[in-house]
Amino acid sequence: MMVSVLGGSGEADENENQILVKVSPMEWISAAAGRVAAWSVRRKMNVLLLVTLVLLPLSLLLTGQALGPKTQANVIVALLVGAVILFAPLSWLLSHLMASRSIRELNDQCYRLKQGDFTLEELPPERGEEHDFLRLKRNLHWMGYALAAREERLSSAMQRLSEAQHQIGESIDYAALIQRSFLPDAADLGTLFSDHFLLWDQRDRVGGDSYWMRRTGDGFFVAVIDCTGHGVPGAFMTLIVHALFEQAADTCRRQGRETDPGSVLSELNRLIKDALGQNEGGGMSDDGLDCGLCHVNPQAGELVYAGARNPLYVLEDQDVRELRGDRCGIGYVRSPRDFAFSSQPLRFAKGQRFYMATDGAVDQVGGTKRFPFGKRRLKEFFLEHAKLPLAGQDRRLAEALEQYRGEEPRRDDITVLGFEIEEKGQ
Repeated sequence: MMVSVLGGSGEADENENQILVKVSPMEWISAAAGRVAAWSVRRKMNVLLLVTLVLLPLSLLLTGQALGPKTQANVIVALLVGAVILFAPLSWLLSHLMASRSIRELNDQCYRLKQGDFTLEELPPERGEEHDFLRLKRNLHWMGYALAAREERLSSAMQRLSEAQHQIGESIDYAALIQRSFLPDAADLGTLFSDHFLLWDQRDRVGGDSYWMRRTGDGFFVAVIDCTGHGVPGAFMTLIVHALFEQAADTCRRQGRETDPGSVLSELNRLIKDALGQNEGGGMSDDGLDCGLCHVNPQAGELVYAGARNPLYVLEDQDVRELRGDRCGIGYVRSPRDFAFSSQPLRFAKGQRFYMATDGAVDQVGGTKRFPFGKRRLKEFFLEHAKLPLAGQDRRLAEALEQYRGEEPRRDDITVLGFEIEEKGQ
């Protein structure tokens, strides 16, 4: 087969040169087959329909001159009827045969993508007109490329996130050590009471619950503190409160009110409002604390309690009496700067028990009806364990709270202090 190629040498040369290129029949057939293969399935079926219904009957009509008119008409009608009858199954069969290989390849590629294998095959070459399966295969190729690139970016981001989380975790662990260093030593608490337990259970590694103690000339202070928030913000507040608690106690000692817990809370309220700029609004924060504070004089057998929205529970015979504090928080914007917290003195007998708790225990939701644990259940726990030593009750109370909570999330930090004071004057 010969193919003519015409070329010119420019405006100066008007002679045309004819170059003959020899192309083998197999190469021509292969090129034609490639172009046909690139056709869409619909186009191939249209060509098949044209050949079957038009060209074939027409060729028979033209070549069948030897047949009689009647016979020729019968043959053509039979062919047309046969073509109509066989068209649907033949078209389905041919379409299936032409599409099955492409479908298998696409299914394999989709399965690999589902399994997370984004290994890219060779991109199908672009042709002038692509059939639907080739376009879909090309789209899947680019989708795999995009998924692989996104997975690489995601893996890099997860690596950076893991490193950042590790650094943050180390910082929080060290912050927890700093927070614990501000707390009274467990051995010091043991010297104050004849028997006691302390449940200090932060929701996170650091939190907003704390406790404080300080010795005075004729006794000691002990407090349970619930600062605004939990986690890192709450922990920052506990550090501020511990420092200002000492300052408030020093001020009251100089003013001759060393053993009055109400005066200490009143002074603490003023100090926190000044330190955080929360006096007359316009500040950037509204933080503070609830607190129960007791001053104990073992020689006189007297306990004086003052509370800021935090009660004192007193175990008496077969009942638990609740001493309510003032309904005013400490340091908040809404807390009056000159608010005077009241002190409630009471005598205690040998072996009498007292409890202070933050609201994290009573507010914990759980049970079948998702109600808070509540003060009633907390008092029932104190009564049920009234004949048992206080030491070890922190573990039993933690188990009771955990069992009640069930699958519910932790709501807040929890601190419960139970203690007995031996009356030194007897």
